[in-house]
Amino acid sequence: MKNDSGDGNSIRISGATQNNLKNINVTIPFNELTVITGVSGSGKSSLAFDILYAEGQTRYVESFSAYARQFLDRMDKPQAERIEGILPAIAIDQNRPVRTSRSTVGTMTELQDHFKLAYAKIAKLYCQVCQQQVTRDSAESVYEKLLRTGSDGEKFFVAFSVPMPPNLPWVEIHRGLMQSGFLRVIIDGKVSEIQALEQRPETANDTCTVLVDRLTLRPRSKSRIHDSLEQAFLYGKGHLLIVFPDKNDMEVPFSNKLECAKCGIAYRDPVPNMFSFNSPLGACDTCRGFGRTIDIDIELITPDPSLSLRDGIN
Repeated sequence: MKNDSGDGNSIRISGATQNNLKNINVTIPFNELTVITGVSGSGKSSLAFDILYAEGQTRYVESFSAYARQFLDRMDKPQAERIEGILPAIAIDQNRPVRTSRSTVGTMTELQDHFKLAYAKIAKLYCQVCQQQVTRDSAESVYEKLLRTGSDGEKFFVAFSVPMPPNLPWVEIHRGLMQSGFLRVIIDGKVSEIQALEQRPETANDTCTVLVDRLTLRPRSKSRIHDSLEQAFLYGKGHLLIVFPDKNDMEVPFSNKLECAKCGIAYRDPVPNMFSFNSPLGACDTCRGFGRTIDIDIELITPDPSLSLRDGIN
């Protein structure tokens, strides 16, 4: 075992005389895997269970109130002169039978319950395609991103896209936009008056980009920017576009849903069961949470593919 005499870096046991242990001194470093080996009867279990585990459990139980301690099992105090740096311990006996094939160290110690709750609350979601972090945007978050990435006085457009189904006449789309108070659309980076568009605009994806407002990034315009962003989210059904005309009409999408605005992939809100292999939500689709699969090995069935079925049997 590695010696580490620094404070707070190791567990130090002095004068251990439990069972077959003969007044030994041991230093066990933190953040490392320590294996106790030896011949039968040398005191491996005494050191691991009767000293380390017993002392860790004793100090853990002592942290409870006197009322709670009366319901907990108490372990005998280890026979050692001094034990320092001990932490609450968990022990799994190798002779304890595993009840089901889904039992693991995490389930037996109930650590998995804590991990899946932590992952559901503090984990960050990243898009599986573009690897960008996925968050819900709002008018305030979009405004803050504009302040971080833009410069004072920079011009930008707030817009949203509306679908244009092939079977829906352009007259009805035109009338609906006009009645909602929208007067301009963006086509190929150019702003056009909706009233002047007598024919359906040609777009690549059967959508029409509707202009909500033309703005300049300045702190005094925060209220107007907020109103325009809220309006774009409302009519865009949770989506909006920020267009920068001075940057080759660069478009930056935003969404107030839990989805990647760039790739258009929607995700579900994280719940604890998504991080559990014992739940259909979190189990692997291939092994169903068991960690193994049953399949056919073609190479074992036909070790010599050059032979026919008759020749292979003979």
